[in-house]
This record gives sequence, C-alpha cells and structure tokens, in this order.
Amino acid sequence: MHQIFHKTLKTRHFDLDWNRHVTSRTYEKFGYDARCEVLKELGYSIERMLSEGLTFLPNSSYVRFLNQQFVNSEIHVETQVFQLPNHSLLWKQTMVGSDNKKACEIESISTLLQNGTPFRIDSIEQIRTTESNQFTIHPKPTTQNTIEHSYYIPYSDMNCFWILSADSIWKIFEEGRFLFFKEIVDFELIKETDSTTFFMGGEIQIFHEPSPGSHVKLLSWIEKFEKIRFYFRQDIMDQSGKLLASMKDEQLFVSLSNSRPKRAPSAFFDKIERFIE
Repeated sequence: MHQIFHKTLKTRHFDLDWNRHVTSRTYEKFGYDARCEVLKELGYSIERMLSEGLTFLPNSSYVRFLNQQFVNSEIHVETQVFQLPNHSLLWKQTMVGSDNKKACEIESISTLLQNGTPFRIDSIEQIRTTESNQFTIHPKPTTQNTIEHSYYIPYSDMNCFWILSADSIWKIFEEGRFLFFKEIVDFELIKETDSTTFFMGGEIQIFHEPSPGSHVKLLSWIEKFEKIRFYFRQDIMDQSGKLLASMKDEQLFVSLSNSRPKRAPSAFFDKIERFIE
C-alpha cells in the first residue's frame, strides 16, 4: 500500500467566511502545509529548497467540499504523493473532520523547478497513469458574453518562493466571483429571495504563473445552468490578452435561512441568462 502522510490542523475564527463556514482557501492552505511537511520528511525542507534554488510551483487543483466545517474544528489531513513522468508531483489529499466524516478532497499537481527545469525526487514513487478526478476545462467560446473586471495582484500575496501559492490564485477567482454577482445579481437579492449559493467544488488550471505586482483581467460567465446548481467560469488574463489561469466551479443554490438546497429563484436566472453558454 502506498504511504499515507498524516497531519492534524485546527480551524480558527479568522478562517471563517461571510457564511461563518471555513473558507475554501483554508482547506488549500491546510493542504499546502501538509504538502510542505511531506517534502520535509522526504528531505526537502523549505530551507533546503530555498538554498538549492528550488521553487515549489502550483500547476492545477481539483477540489470537492463534502461537509461544512466551523471554528475550532480539528481537520486531519491525509496526503499521498506520486511523481508523474514529467517529474511533476501529483498530490491526493483527504481532509477529515473530528466527526470522522470527509470534509474536503483536493487533488493537485505541482512542480519543483530548479533553474526552470523540473526537479526529480527519487524517493517519490513514479507512476505512468493515474485515475485522475480532474476534468478538462474547455476554452471560452469566442462569442461568449462575459463580465470583465480589473484586478491588481498585491506583492503581499507572494510566498517565500516569491510567487503566488495556489490559495492566492484561488483568492483572485474568489474576488472575481463576488465582483460578478455584485454587478449582475446584486447582493440584496440574496436577502429578498432567501437564496445564496455554496461553492461545492471545482478545478483550477494554471498555464502561466500570475505575477505579484501586476494588473490582470478577470473574465466571468456561466458555463451551464441547472435547476438547483450552475457552473461558473473564469479566466485570468494579463494586459496583453495572454491566458494565465482558468477556473470552473460548481455552485449549489441553498436557502439562506436553513442552508438546504433549493431551486434557483427566477429573478436570479433572469439576471444571468445572457451570460450562459
């Protein structure tokens, strides 16, 4: 059986979002912390990586949220790592709450780079094929109606490798989601219809690392709309129009008062219809 690494972390008050649930970025931060601990156990601590000129670069993330967590929840992180033929690292992580129920699953790919070349760690099992949960994000249709927003990436978001970690890129997409709904739907509709949406999971693909201190464009639209859910799409582009990263996430309609799934309000559909593929 492949080795499983274990680490337990605890949520804090500053990990809560506006719904008083643990934020999606907290799970990614927990996953990142566990990944760094695994590399340390394998002989590659942060200090060694920095001294040898290694950069821990995020490539993609697939996440599913399975059970809401709140403040002071103990999260047990189980981590497996495999090496792909191109030397990138495939991480499979399960996060379990104190009730022994799965809270989150994250499958991610990252690369250790040394002077721009993928770095191989011999002690990590290499695999040629894998049953990957990740789905492919198709390109934005050329005639698609989108909402465009400008976003400045603060230098303060970069990590010790002087790049954006995955959770900082998740943050950009989270901001884009709020900007879209503030402009198109209006937050007051949430109270009027007793309806909000839960982020159930999604995929992020990073094609080129966004640069701290740069201005980027966020393009947002709806890929697919169903009775109680929809699939939200976003692209991050630089000022010259180069695609840097894409995201597809699943949003579930729920009652604001009792958090139970419900049918999408017609008023919501009317406002976003022109942005559906």
